[in-house]
Amino acid sequence: MAANILTTMKRKLLPRTLFGRSLMIIATPILLLQLILAFVFFDRHWDAMSDKLVNALAGEVQMTAGRLKAAKNQKQVDEIIAQSSTSLEMIVTVEKGARDGLRQPELPFAKFYWVSVGQKLQDALDRKLHQPFIIRPYEKARWFEIVVQLDKTRQAHFICADKRLISPTTYIFILWMIGSAIVLLAIAVLFMRNQIRPIMRLAVAAEKLGKGQDVPDFKPVGAREVRQASRAFLDMKERLKRQMEQRTAMLSGVSHDLRTPLTRMKLQLAMAKKGAETDNLRQDIEEMERMIEGYLTFARGEIDETPAMTDMRAVLERIIARTRRQGCDVQAQLDEGGMMLRVRPLAMERAIANIVSNACKYAKHVWLTAHPGETMLEIMVDDDGPGVPQDLRDEVFRPFYRVEKSRNKKTGGVGLGLSIAQDIVHSHGGEIFMEDSNRGGVRVVMRLPF
Repeated sequence: MAANILTTMKRKLLPRTLFGRSLMIIATPILLLQLILAFVFFDRHWDAMSDKLVNALAGEVQMTAGRLKAAKNQKQVDEIIAQSSTSLEMIVTVEKGARDGLRQPELPFAKFYWVSVGQKLQDALDRKLHQPFIIRPYEKARWFEIVVQLDKTRQAHFICADKRLISPTTYIFILWMIGSAIVLLAIAVLFMRNQIRPIMRLAVAAEKLGKGQDVPDFKPVGAREVRQASRAFLDMKERLKRQMEQRTAMLSGVSHDLRTPLTRMKLQLAMAKKGAETDNLRQDIEEMERMIEGYLTFARGEIDETPAMTDMRAVLERIIARTRRQGCDVQAQLDEGGMMLRVRPLAMERAIANIVSNACKYAKHVWLTAHPGETMLEIMVDDDGPGVPQDLRDEVFRPFYRVEKSRNKKTGGVGLGLSIAQDIVHSHGGEIFMEDSNRGGVRVVMRLPF
């Protein structure tokens, strides 16, 4: 249970992109180093420096207060005040005041250093002075005041600047630490962007190839491993291209070789006497021709067509109008929104037309719906036909598979319509599947990425 919780938290906290994770790998040690240095600095240097500054100030206050208390007349007091103001970088005054007036301020120092060095100054004065005193904010910004009771009627006021308790090396260190971290992270970001860019180009090229688009300008660049992956991608692209060309050339040759004897058989049948046997043989020849044409179309897959930006709304409207002219009842619902896709227009039109015509063969009413989303266009074809059993919905996309087992052309084709549609949709990076329809039959869903 605990391991699952840790795994879930790790997945949520870790960046999802390679750039983010790489940057985290570089930035984490830098930040840890900065934290360790900051801890060592504030634990050692800050404490040592603040102790020296506090003890020095407390000693000066003790010495000056002792001399003022021992002064025999006002002239000596004035001389001590003048010397202290000149040599000790603080303002010293002696005023009348009773011990009862030494009350701590209601509010603590509203200065950041009070938490760290204010208490140290309080403790140092407790050790060194034997007279009552208080530390309080001064009316001037960045200054504070120490009031020491000299005797029953006199008080010494020591007005000091904040810099007496703060070392400038603190600010220098903090600024250096933050500045160096920013510079190092900026260098890391620039370096990682240059390293990630070839991987992103490879991903874009693979996505285009998966959608049937050519990538003529792609070249291996970047680190050795990325170049190796890019060369493997180009080799795969060439092998796929050769395979498709060889398949098309081979099947074209097979088509030519088969059509020649079929043509001779058709001529012999035309010259033969008409009868039941010749009619059956003629139907068999026509069926063979349809099967050859269908198989060639499936194998070719419109491979030579160039992808282009296509208005799918216009394509769907053409399919709907053509299907209605053929006598099929098709109801359309095309949602508002952009339907521009980079596809092979003729191939995509044929794929959708195959789905619609297949529904018209087995149903009385067909509904076509198109819904453009943020990342993809969803096209759904519903019908009120007998439907397709759940366990056969993957099988119907196989070449030459038919739910209706007879080869009667009146009850269906050769079983390539859905296979061709699936091949075209997948070549564009989309998906196609079947599910139950609320119209009573089956629903074919096609999702095409923008």
